[in-house]
Order: sequence, then C-alpha cells, then structure tokens
Amino acid sequence: MAWRQALYPRLTQEAAALLRALADGEAASLQEIRFRAGRETELFSASGSAWRDFVPTQAELAELVAALCGYSRYAFERQMAEGYIPLPGGHRAGVCGTVVAEDGSPARMSAITSVCIRIARRVPGASKPIRAHLVGEDGLARRVLVLGAPGTGKTTLLRDAALWLSDERGLHVAAADERGELFPPEDAPGRRMDVLRGAGKPEAVTMLVRAMAPQVIVTDEIGGERDVRALLEAARCGMGLLASAHADGMESALLRPALRMLFETRAFDRYICLHGCGACRAVYDALGERIGGEEVR
Repeated sequence: MAWRQALYPRLTQEAAALLRALADGEAASLQEIRFRAGRETELFSASGSAWRDFVPTQAELAELVAALCGYSRYAFERQMAEGYIPLPGGHRAGVCGTVVAEDGSPARMSAITSVCIRIARRVPGASKPIRAHLVGEDGLARRVLVLGAPGTGKTTLLRDAALWLSDERGLHVAAADERGELFPPEDAPGRRMDVLRGAGKPEAVTMLVRAMAPQVIVTDEIGGERDVRALLEAARCGMGLLASAHADGMESALLRPALRMLFETRAFDRYICLHGCGACRAVYDALGERIGGEEVR
C-alpha cells in the first residue's frame, strides 16, 4: 500500500519488517503504530488493538526517532519539542520523553520513551455528508468548525472538503497547514488552492489574508487564543472558514475558553460534530441549535 511505501525509508529495519508482515486487510484499517520502551508494540485500528512481540529498548526508540527524522534530527528539534515529527505523505509521529526547556520554552526532546506513528489517508468523498453545510444559497463558503475527539477523521474530512470547495465549487482556497498534514509537499493540492506550510496558525492565517485574497481559509487543530483571534480577524474580512478542533461535542467545546470565544462572537455558521471514523454525529447552527445529524450518546 502507498502509505507503507512512503514510510519505509523513514523506519528502522525492525519497524519496517513489522509493517511488511501485515496482511493487506490489517494494513488497510491501521490507524496508529505505538512503540513504547520495554513494552510490546501496539497496532491500533477501528476494531481495536493488536499486539506484536517487538519490544523496543530506549536505545532502539532513539534509533527509530533518528530514522523518522531522516538522520537529521537537528532539523526537527523544534517540532519534537512540541511532541511530533512530520513524515512524508502527511503522516505524523508523536513522541514522548523528557522535554528540555530554554528561556522558559520547550527547546528539544530527550530520553524518548514512546513513539506513535499516525497513518494519514485521503478518502475521496469523505466530506459528502457535510457538503450541504459548507456553502450557502448565495454560493459563498460558510464558516464551518469540525469538532471531534482524536481519531475521528477530522483531518481526512477537512482535506476532502477543501478539495471539493476548490475543484468542484470553484472557490479560491488557502490552507494554513502548520504541520504539513493536510496537504504534504509531495501531494498535489487543489487547482484553486494555495498552501502555506511551516508557519504557526496565527501567522499563517494573517499572511494568507493579506497576500492571497482567499475566499476560504482552511486549517486544523485550532485551540489557542492566538489561533482564535486570527480566525476572528479573517471572519471579519468576510472570508469563509473551514477548521477543526478537538472536542467530543458542543458541550465539551464550550468548556474550552478559546472555542467559547468563537461561539459567543458568532465566528462560525456551522458546527459539525464527528464520531467514529468521519461519521457526522450532529450539526449545529451559529446559535447552537441542532439542525442536522443524529446525536449519539
């Protein structure tokens, strides 16, 4: 499978052998590979966890991290200090260990104890259930926030929705893709799409508003106050928004101060709550009234 081919060059021999041993059915449903020092390797999919006998030592995890960084770990110190390593194809490795701070801010990660490789996939048509909520009757993009717990398919849905807005609806879409997960460099973006990678979300949104005159701005995993203020400014400029945030529903979203600020200022026209793998659980309007989907408890 394509995702395995993308990852093989960035794995140690032991980790690559583990992937090669997977049956096609296992590989097709795999979502995460979790390595922990001194413990069995966990393969996680929608059906649950499966375990493999490979028990890495801390030294082997350090070697795996070096491989994931293309043996240029110094080039990824900033990202690792934030807990992740970007990988080809939009995949990502989360890392845990000891964070070393300098001047009060995380500077690097040492003594790695866990690595979680998250598999990214393009799923054509993933946004079909929500497309009616993305564009208004006037043909302009709405401001839509996708809510879901980790692993519910937010990034997959955002990617497909952004491509649909660009290629099918003919809108100019600008993606603030901080970690290169929405549209990695090796993938072709939409024909009317501009992608800014590497910059923090607040800076990227501001740059895109000023430089690219987008009709829609797309970004994922918002949450901090600076993210929110940048999106509010874009909304005031009359642009459509398509973003995601971690929350398992409207109630939990409103418990997060930054997301509550977005709600109270009516920054978004629609809130789409996901459950499972990309399934639409409920849709709410700007006032928090449920207008679609089926609430699942």
